Amino acid sequence: MSSTARTATHQYPLLETAGAAVALALTSGLLNAWTFAQVGTFATVQSGNLLSIGYFLAEGDHAKVLLAATSVIVFAFGAFVCSIYVLWRARESRPYSAEVLVFELTVIAILALLTATTGISGWIVAWAVSFIAGVQGNAFHRETGMLYGNIAVTSVVQMAASLVGRALGRRISDDGQPHMRPAGAYLVVLIAFLVGGGLGFAIDQLWEGASLAAAAVLLLVLFLFAAADRGSVDPSQNNPTP
Repeated sequence: MSSTARTATHQYPLLETAGAAVALALTSGLLNAWTFAQVGTFATVQSGNLLSIGYFLAEGDHAKVLLAATSVIVFAFGAFVCSIYVLWRARESRPYSAEVLVFELTVIAILALLTATTGISGWIVAWAVSFIAGVQGNAFHRETGMLYGNIAVTSVVQMAASLVGRALGRRISDDGQPHMRPAGAYLVVLIAFLVGGGLGFAIDQLWEGASLAAAAVLLLVLFLFAAADRGSVDPSQNNPTP
């Protein structure tokens, strides 16, 4: 298939398309399902972890404060490392998405195997997952040009509701921008995040670490698409559309 034919399949970079956004949100839901069920922290939602720190402080449970705080720090470190890597690849004029995806899926697949076969500490797994979540959130954050969160969805809820309000309020003031399509895209991301969490909880009852394995499979599929695509793959660094 020619390069022209391949690039015609999606207007935006591959990792900005709706399918990629859904897969990434599903992955995040699966990761949160494992960490929340096993150690009581969130892999991706650091606002929840910060609230947990406050709760544990009030209870005087300093051990749990340290554990939850470490999750936040590890997540931030993952985002930091990924930002440096993306800058380095940009300086070399090379894409980064496929490499980030294969790193994610490799680490998560190893964690799933260790969880199922060894007595590895749940906190070690949770911290590793939080690091991966930080990497993913930093690397992939656009859907058809719009900023969105596939790892922390509070802003997605806010944006979806805001866009619907702007669509219904056209008679008050019309900015001439599309609203319902992006609102629908945000809604799909929210549903994917929810489904990932519910699915993760369910399959972990059948096999310990199944949610991690499922997340690795999703990332593998994305990696294969990213590696084979002849068009633009990396999310753009341009300003988001309204």
